[in-house]
Amino acid sequence: MAEDMRRKQNDLILKIYTTPMEDLLVSCCEGLREIIPFDHSYTALNDQSDRYKAAFNYRSMDTDEEITALYANYYHTIDYLSWFYNQGIPVTVRATDLVSLDVIEHSRIHQEWESRMGISYTATACIAADGILFGTISLMRSKEHGNFTDEEMRVFDDVNTHLCSRFRIVYPNGVNRFMMDCDTDPIVAAYSLSPREWEVSCLLMKGVSRADIADELSISKNTLKRHIANIYHKMGVSNEMQFFAALNRVGNSRGGAASKKDEP
Repeated sequence: MAEDMRRKQNDLILKIYTTPMEDLLVSCCEGLREIIPFDHSYTALNDQSDRYKAAFNYRSMDTDEEITALYANYYHTIDYLSWFYNQGIPVTVRATDLVSLDVIEHSRIHQEWESRMGISYTATACIAADGILFGTISLMRSKEHGNFTDEEMRVFDDVNTHLCSRFRIVYPNGVNRFMMDCDTDPIVAAYSLSPREWEVSCLLMKGVSRADIADELSISKNTLKRHIANIYHKMGVSNEMQFFAALNRVGNSRGGAASKKDEP
């Protein structure tokens, strides 16, 4: 059994140095699940640019999109561990190493967010180097499945050491939300759209109905409504006509109209 775990850990470490950066953290979670059991997970990157300096690209392979979005859009601001993440220390830590379980269970984020998933225990890897936080991986367990053991944290820490090394090599000055894809569309760059928001925007530009967009992306109508509200907010518009006008401003500034709805 121990030999099998070492083999899986070595395979994961190799994957850390060969997986494309945009998929690295979620891929790492997939590998970790083979070694460290957990119920839920999520990952995030941390923007070091002067304009943002904030977490972005929240992703999960096993948590409902709406629940993940709730954390990304609100609950991260009241996360009792945020102060620790932002120290830029390359470390793995159990939430209970910093805050007692009783305090955690009485916190607002636990009662309103974690409890929806049945989560009581969290272990987080802070991927950092030279005082720069690149991102985080959080693994979560129910109370029934128990806290993360010292041996599991040792493995998690070893894996994180290699994550820190890979990010430091690729992004020595830190990550920003646009360097993850050198082919970022100018509209994405102009309005700081998330990958999902850009996906929704593309379908809106094609004239796809909202009902069909929700079906195509396998999301609820309320989730779609929230995405569109976020897009409108970032673009400084309040209706569809203004939305297409804003897209065309970016397209025209780069030599072509952005809205496909206006094409013959």
